[in-house]
Amino acid sequence: MSVVGGYLSLIRFYCFEAEVSMMSGQQINSVLNWGPPINPRYFVYLRPKGVFLFVTTQRVKPYSTLPATMNFLDIYKHFQPSHIHAEFMLDQLPSWIAMYFVVAFSSSLDVAAIEMALHKPLDHNAELQTVGWSNVISGLTGGFTGSYIFSSTIFSMKSGVDSRLTGVLVFALELALVMSPFSIISYVPKLFFASLQTLIFVDLFMEWIVHARKSMYVSEYLIVWFTFVVMVLWNLQAGIVLGIVGAAFNFIVSYVESTSIRRVWKQSHVKRQFKERISLLKSRGSIVTLELDGYIFFGSSVNIMAQVRKHVLLTTDELLHQRSTRSLSTSVMATPNFNSHRLHGRISTRNNAATPANMGLMALDDMNEYLSEYSADAPIPACRTRFLVLDFDRVTGIDVTAVRSGFNMIKQMLVENGISLVFANLPKHIEAMLRLHDVFDDNDMNTNSCDNVPTKAFETLDIALEWCEDGLLAKEVPVSDSASRLLQSGRIMQLLDVLLPKGGGGSVEHVGGDKVDDVTGPLYVQTQSFEKGQLIYTCGGDVDGFYVIGKGLVDVYLPSTEHKKMGPGFTGRKRIMQVTNGGLLGDVDMILNKKHSFTAEARSNCFIFFIPTAAMDAMKQQHPNLAARFDKAIMRSMALHILEVRVADE
Repeated sequence: MSVVGGYLSLIRFYCFEAEVSMMSGQQINSVLNWGPPINPRYFVYLRPKGVFLFVTTQRVKPYSTLPATMNFLDIYKHFQPSHIHAEFMLDQLPSWIAMYFVVAFSSSLDVAAIEMALHKPLDHNAELQTVGWSNVISGLTGGFTGSYIFSSTIFSMKSGVDSRLTGVLVFALELALVMSPFSIISYVPKLFFASLQTLIFVDLFMEWIVHARKSMYVSEYLIVWFTFVVMVLWNLQAGIVLGIVGAAFNFIVSYVESTSIRRVWKQSHVKRQFKERISLLKSRGSIVTLELDGYIFFGSSVNIMAQVRKHVLLTTDELLHQRSTRSLSTSVMATPNFNSHRLHGRISTRNNAATPANMGLMALDDMNEYLSEYSADAPIPACRTRFLVLDFDRVTGIDVTAVRSGFNMIKQMLVENGISLVFANLPKHIEAMLRLHDVFDDNDMNTNSCDNVPTKAFETLDIALEWCEDGLLAKEVPVSDSASRLLQSGRIMQLLDVLLPKGGGGSVEHVGGDKVDDVTGPLYVQTQSFEKGQLIYTCGGDVDGFYVIGKGLVDVYLPSTEHKKMGPGFTGRKRIMQVTNGGLLGDVDMILNKKHSFTAEARSNCFIFFIPTAAMDAMKQQHPNLAARFDKAIMRSMALHILEVRVADE
């Protein structure tokens, strides 16, 4: 748009030169010729009439113009093929090619100018074809080339005349003028034509020099002036080329300065048992998720590195160790190299879920100030970073410089500080580029352990977050497969009793009537086993109770047939969540008293407890304390889900 504005400003300038030349009777083709023609007497004639036409056209509609031309037979006096010198044709070829692009671009600018005045899109190809075929016919019949008279088009529309009949009328009048045996221009005062040029000058000046300032950024407005000045002082071609270069440079600067990375707070769609979900809620700050956007190149990689340093948090001991190591480092670019495994092991004995206030948390780029706002009293405390997740879902491309100077350095910095680098939603070509430059090591891609700080890549952000959460749980929640142990020993109902929240005010062993055992359990609870891939319930099926996952993994999803019904663009199966040991399934649909909203499928061999609705009603009558434990499990799960959703940036 800035180049278009400069181009239209040049047309304004040409109109200004034309009207001064017409009234002074002298040729004006550069700024150097302005001296003699500029005489107060000429401006007395020009300015009042031009300003009068400008004001009149803004308030009185419609108005008409009087186009005139010489006798069309005079054109053919200069159309003599015998005067063509073929020996100079080859020398003119470069100029022809250059003018081809200049005229094509100028015509495109004309269409763009009309499009902006119309405030609606035009078919550029159709408009340019009209201009092209018109020039072909004009050239074959001995006429001159031309383009849109966009000024006439714009002025007609500003006067409220936007009918195609206008073009038909203009065509008929101009045809009559061409067929006229005498030159009508001889009977029209020069004052009229000069004033008309003044009208065009004033209108374009007000639109693209005065009013355009309010609709553009300062940088774009400067490009308008830059393009205009270059066209005046040099030539049209140079103005267009340098204007485009200036606009491109302005875009690059704006793109680099724009935020192409942002911190988000997200979690996986895995529904775990309550104790694990509480642990993850406290320690989820250890997972830093950054969303990348746009095309990543050498300029934006610097911003990405700065954002990583801003959001990655370490403990005070680690930063003091970094400071002492950095003073001994001989490399300015490299991150200080210390034994991350030893340091990681030393700190792992402390509380990682919520770092004590006297320990503090510090960012990598802030070596002097403690972040006092992070404390253990926060409902969701800040944590020492363990995983950095980069989401490439909105990234369109990446260049090799960004990989070498950006992501390799990010990986080095994170690995040396015991932090895993995780990529999500990587396009194939970007993943290939990262592998080519050793961002992924062979060891990284062949291990699922988090202890050796691997660099991982996952198809979706949900799977990446699930892997990170599993790593946090493995470090912070003691690993004990109580489900397998109880099932193997035949204590099935004891497993359900462990998964349910405690009843009353103390342990379940001391509260009568609320314990699930081999006597009360079979009265209300059914046990079911599912093999991998077997459906537990289907979307649209009747709801007759809810489930508690004893052992295994269950995928809950919206089938592709139902997903398509949501509207255009929705295709494929949509994963809703994954439910693991201790998670509840179908409880929301049961409370809402509706059919199943999704389909549940066993992702692994599963052992599941099923509590029918009728059995739940009977339990409330005969064993109310036991029913209260089930109600508490449902309410607690939903309340925690609401908290998780409110915290997460979904």
